[in-house]
Amino acid sequence: MSGLVNKEEIMLEWVRQCPLMTNMLLLNWLIDNEGAGAIIPISETVVSDFNDKSKLIHYDFMLQFIYSLSDTTDTVNTDKMLDIRKWQNWIEEQDESGNFPDFGAGYDMQEIQNLAVMPNLAQTFEDGKGKYQFPARLIYLKN
Repeated sequence: MSGLVNKEEIMLEWVRQCPLMTNMLLLNWLIDNEGAGAIIPISETVVSDFNDKSKLIHYDFMLQFIYSLSDTTDTVNTDKMLDIRKWQNWIEEQDESGNFPDFGAGYDMQEIQNLAVMPNLAQTFEDGKGKYQFPARLIYLKN
C-alpha cells in the first residue's frame, strides 16, 4: 500500500510536543500511572468531496489521562479538572498558531478543535485514580 500515512504515529508525536505531557503517551492504551495519556482514534470521515478529487476529512479522537482522585474536601479533584482544561487550551493554542500534525505531501491541515467545552471524568478506579477525557477533531484536506 504505497502512499499510506501512519497518521496515528504522527498524532502521537504531535501530542508529545505538549509540555503538559508528564508521563507515557500511548495509542489505544492508557497505563495506570499518574499523568499517563492515550490517544483513542474515534473516526475518520469524509465530509466533502470536491470536483478536483480532493476531500475534506474530519479525524476525530479522544485524549485520555490518568490522575489521582480525592474523597476529601481538598482541591485535588478541582486541580485535576483544571489540568485537563489546560490540555484543551493547548489544543486551542495549536490551532491558533497553525501547529498541526504533519501528514506530509498531499495533506493540507485546516483546523484542530475541541469537541467538548469541558473534559469529563469518564471512569474511577478502586486504587483512587480516575480517567479524564475530552474529544477533539483534526480537519484536513486530502489532495
